Amino acid sequence: MNLGNQPFGKHLASEVDVPLVANETAFEKARGVNRVEIRSGFASARIGGLSGDVQKERLKVLKPVYDSEISFDFLKFAADGMSFVVASEMREKLESVLRGLGVEFEVKGDRAVLSVHAVNMRDEEGLVAKVVSQVIESGANIEHLGEMHDRLLMLMGESGAAKAKAMLLAAYPEAES
Repeated sequence: MNLGNQPFGKHLASEVDVPLVANETAFEKARGVNRVEIRSGFASARIGGLSGDVQKERLKVLKPVYDSEISFDFLKFAADGMSFVVASEMREKLESVLRGLGVEFEVKGDRAVLSVHAVNMRDEEGLVAKVVSQVIESGANIEHLGEMHDRLLMLMGESGAAKAKAMLLAAYPEAES
C-alpha cells in the first residue's frame, strides 16, 4: 500500500482483513456465576469470652490445637475470641482439647461450604452483593464468608447449603454444579 507523502496516513482494514467479532478463546470462561458446589463434612468452632491480652489468650488456644494436629480453615478473629472450621472427624478431638483449656466454646456439626465461582467477580459491580443476598433469601444462615477474585466461600448448615445451591442454580442456569 502506498501512503504517498502522508507521514501519519492510515489504512483502514476491511471486514475481510479483520473480523468485527472476535471468537472467545477456548480457555476463557464467560463472566457471571459459572459454578456452584457444596463441600460438606465440617464442624465450626467458636471460642469466646477471652479477656485481658486477647492475642496471648488466642495463642493459648491455638497452640494446643496445633499440638493435637487439628487442621482448620476460615480462621476469623472476634473482639473476645475467634472461630474456625475443622473436618467433622476432628470434632470430638477439638472439643476435648477446648474442654481441657477451660475456655468458653461452641462447636456445631453438619456444616458445609458453599462455593460460588465467577470469573473476576470483584470486577462485576454488585455481583458479590447479589449472590450473598440470594443465599440469605434462600433461608441459609451464612456463618463465615470468604471471598477471592474468582469465588465466594460461605460456611453454613448442610441443609441451608442445599437450599442456597438450588436457588443459585435457578438464578444462574448457565452455572455448573
